[in-house]
Amino acid sequence: MSVHTQAIIEAREIHDILAASSVFRGLPEVVINELIQSGEVTTLGPEMDLFRPGDAYQGRIYVLLRGALIQRYPGGHVSRPQPGHIIGLANYLDHADYSSHVRTITRCELLTVHTDKLQAAEDKHPELFNAVQGFIAKKLRAQRSERGITGVLAQPVSLFMKTPLASCNPHISIREAFKIMDGQHIGSLVVKDQNEQLIGVLTYHGLAKAVFVQGSSTDESVSKAACEKPKTVSPDTPLWRVENKLKQYGLKYLIVCENGQAIGMVSQTDILRALTSHPGLLTNQIPEAKTIEELRKHYNRLDQVATEAREGHHRPSAAVRVLSETHLAIQRRVIELTLQEMSDAAPSAYAILIMGSGGRREMLLNPDQDNGIILADETPDDALPWFEEFCKRMNENLDRAGYILCPGDIMARNTMYRKRLADWKKQIDQITNRPNEKAARWSNVVFDFGTLYGDETLTSSLRRHVLKAVQEKPQLLHLMTEHDAEGKPAIDFFNRLRTTHSKQGNIVDIKRNGLRIIADAARIFALQSGIAARSTPDRLNALVHLGKFSSDFVTAVIEAYEELLDLLLEHQIEQAKVHIEPDKFIDPKQLTDQGRNALQMAMRSVKRLQDSLQKEFGTEIF
Repeated sequence: MSVHTQAIIEAREIHDILAASSVFRGLPEVVINELIQSGEVTTLGPEMDLFRPGDAYQGRIYVLLRGALIQRYPGGHVSRPQPGHIIGLANYLDHADYSSHVRTITRCELLTVHTDKLQAAEDKHPELFNAVQGFIAKKLRAQRSERGITGVLAQPVSLFMKTPLASCNPHISIREAFKIMDGQHIGSLVVKDQNEQLIGVLTYHGLAKAVFVQGSSTDESVSKAACEKPKTVSPDTPLWRVENKLKQYGLKYLIVCENGQAIGMVSQTDILRALTSHPGLLTNQIPEAKTIEELRKHYNRLDQVATEAREGHHRPSAAVRVLSETHLAIQRRVIELTLQEMSDAAPSAYAILIMGSGGRREMLLNPDQDNGIILADETPDDALPWFEEFCKRMNENLDRAGYILCPGDIMARNTMYRKRLADWKKQIDQITNRPNEKAARWSNVVFDFGTLYGDETLTSSLRRHVLKAVQEKPQLLHLMTEHDAEGKPAIDFFNRLRTTHSKQGNIVDIKRNGLRIIADAARIFALQSGIAARSTPDRLNALVHLGKFSSDFVTAVIEAYEELLDLLLEHQIEQAKVHIEPDKFIDPKQLTDQGRNALQMAMRSVKRLQDSLQKEFGTEIF
């Protein structure tokens, strides 16, 4: 590579390029200026290589300032970085040799920053760290988008959009627009010109902002005061791209346009409706099962459910949610069949709890049993033998259906997990008042509980009590954090993948060294903040709304979570196809270069989240 360095771009111009880019937008001026001062401008002529596959890592990252270049990855994927984009990020993370080929198309100018200076700047400025995290999230999302999507999400948005749209001309007043929307009970109104071309959209929020914030008169035309420019998609856009765009911009809806004309509208609700209108493989069959043996046959087909869900959902967490709901449907039917075995009806109200990954709706292919039961406080003593027998049969039947007995005996047949509501609350008070290591381990499983069957009001009452008790006596959270620290991200000090030697070879335990750490941190922070949500992504997003974490940071963690879920789900599906018991161990050497890079970037986000957790709760790991 032949390069030369010269001051051909003024610092102010570099600042403006970075500040306008999707990566560095929103960073304080002092941070951008420090980044510029720590780097230098490198110029390459057209058709020159920045680096090639196999080249040794150069100890720097590059930020494109001007010009056009192309980056080719192993496997054929090609990208064209835009001004402000980081080049060489994966190598910055692990210092490994380059695996992609970057070549200029035109004369290019790049900001070159050495690794140690970028690392120091990241450590000094959380805003820069979050910006890098955000870029990592986009890279992970883009890499996952290359996987083929089939099923409902591959179909064009034109099949699911709402049409026709209520519309108005740009000259009506704010008052008239409000009357139309109120009279037709609609939340938005498309604004078109005389040629039916889209000008903008009106919403209640936009109308209120025009009047109460901007001080506009209600007689003023909507085009002058309240017309918002909407995000649009074409009618042939696949539904998964629409879903991505809604999430990327935090939107409630998109306008579908053809040749400049608004022909429909699509929202997240429309996408959800499209998915739920296409039931999964076993949805209609499970409730009809007459025996435990029939349910076992359905259980043995869960790899097909997982395959269908993974192909039909763009986000792995959505696919895992589908798989989890199928697991829960089988377990509920087991409970119904068990109730039919009992000679008498239940003597009092109760709620069967599912805990751990089942409580979070994050079950993969071979979960064991983690369950319990809450009995109503008015349950008489002479009714307890009925529940003892029922729970014993239920756990045995779940085992017969495919859900192995919990090795730690966290099951309703155990009196520790079968008690009245008041006794559950008393136990929570005991462990929050006098927490210990055993209580922390117990809490990291049990506190992810939800209703599997029965009276939801009992579960809700216990959940409110848990949140109140933990917030009043948070010492338990410190011990839960220490328990979490027993698992470490599969990445070393230099951000290189770290494997563990086992009989399967040199592997990464995706659950223990990745997914569990994210789930643990999300749980602990959620309990600290009084968040009742149970799924890991919902908890993390709630922490953003409360101001606990930045949006960029959480987005990167969630994308890491999605990447790890996808790797593990694919791994387990492939194992099930060849009749191997699914596990959580992945050999990085079996992944593509792109897959290893994605795993590495995901682990970096896992490490940062665990670092944040340990810093918050004063845990030091040696």
